[in-house]
Amino acid sequence: MTDTQFVWDDLAQFKAEGRFLDGYPDDQRTFFSPRDHVHDLLVALLSSAQHSIVVNMFGYDDDELNKIIQGKLADEHVFVQMSLDRSKATGVHEKEFLASWNNDAFGNSIAIGTSSVHNAISHLKIVIVDGVYTVKGSTNWSLSGEQQQDNELTLSRNAVIAAETRAILDLNH
Repeated sequence: MTDTQFVWDDLAQFKAEGRFLDGYPDDQRTFFSPRDHVHDLLVALLSSAQHSIVVNMFGYDDDELNKIIQGKLADEHVFVQMSLDRSKATGVHEKEFLASWNNDAFGNSIAIGTSSVHNAISHLKIVIVDGVYTVKGSTNWSLSGEQQQDNELTLSRNAVIAAETRAILDLNH
């Protein structure tokens, strides 16, 4: 799989208006589905991963995003850590995904579980790419979550936020 370049200054292409409001913080961008092109943004970001993808996701059944993750799982130069909620791992589509993941390959770690406390659902919807880009928000990785439901996705390019978030995701994993 070929890595694509992810250009922060080109993110306005994913906004319905084609631009961000004046005064946005330099290291943060927010998108709203179904208004903005959230799916395309996630495709661009995941495709650009060169070193690592760390995911904690509640809803995960987007074929295109899974195909990209599959490519990264097969790449011995990219570390992939995924944590999914066990309630979402029982769906028919999700079971197909799980069967094809290569958890035992070098640099891969996949966990199916619950929240860190109280054995409740793990409802986080977070991905960290290359230790720099952090995606948070209400958006599940499904076409309905990315293109039909009212959801929010905030993208940060702050390494401190990525490090703090990564520590939480590692504990949950």
